[in-house]
Amino acid sequence: MFKMIDVLDKNLVQNFTHSLNSPTELDEFFSQSLLNVSEVELQNVIAQFFSQHDAMAKAKALELSDEAILCLRTGENLTQGTTLTHTSKIVALCLAEEIDAFSQVEISEISVDYLV
Repeated sequence: MFKMIDVLDKNLVQNFTHSLNSPTELDEFFSQSLLNVSEVELQNVIAQFFSQHDAMAKAKALELSDEAILCLRTGENLTQGTTLTHTSKIVALCLAEEIDAFSQVEISEISVDYLV
């Protein structure tokens, strides 16, 4: 099975959970790290993501448009322009699921009402 921790920079993986509380910093760090990942590895990540039975629901939850999803599924230019942002969202979700980061993030009481 394909593992995100084998593809991404070790520093990014180690600091990922801590960075979830500062999204701006995480976005910049993630985008820069993705530029160091080969196009083939990113294509594999995206292909694996979309092979999941609930991939479309997850993509919609990430606020990816139908056009963005189609662009990602072609696997071309994954680190270019707005596609880098979309790629970053999917890679971040895959990594978060892989390392069970959601169980380590504190959700404030005010946010809990919106999760119901």
